[in-house]
This record gives sequence, C-alpha cells and structure tokens, in this order.
Amino acid sequence: MKIKSSVSSQSNHHQLDPLVHDLVNARKAHKFTQQQLADMAGVSRRTIVLIEAGGDCTLGTLRRIATALGMEMHAYKPQPPTLEDLTRENELLFADRRSDTNNWGR
Repeated sequence: MKIKSSVSSQSNHHQLDPLVHDLVNARKAHKFTQQQLADMAGVSRRTIVLIEAGGDCTLGTLRRIATALGMEMHAYKPQPPTLEDLTRENELLFADRRSDTNNWGR
C-alpha cells in the first residue's frame, strides 16, 4: 500500500491522506513522540517521520503503527450517496446560505 501526499512538511499534516492524518492525530493525542511510537511499533523513527510527511510505506508498517496506537484498520468499499443523502446535503447547504443572506447587513 502506498500513501502519497504533496505535503513537504509535517506541520501541514491536515493535507495528508486521511489515514495518515488519523495516525498523526492519534500519536499526538496519546502524547507519544515519534521515537516512542517507532519503538512501540518496531520501526525506525525515520519511518514515522517519512510517513507523517506523506511518504510511502507498506501495509505491514501501517498495521504495526496502528496497533501500537490502539487502532484498527478496515478496508471497505465506499457506497455512492443515495438521493436522500444528496437531498439532505442540499437542504443543509441552502439553509446555511439563506441564513447568511438573512443576517447580511445586521
């Protein structure tokens, strides 16, 4: 499995692949340093740095990191939105726009 990102620095992790973003957030929530996570997962700190910067890694490496963070990885096939989902989304979008228009100039 490859995880790619156009991010060149770790400080912009909000632009990373969602899976990597979740791993970075979990590491920070646990207050683990990159070195602590690397030691727990049995990988090098350099591996953690590269992954958090959007570099490639194997599925096995991701599993080890996720397990060290107490996370599970699941694969699923995304379902296309239903007409009901799209209608609800549009209603919310237009409700927000109406609210913004009604509050304009106040």
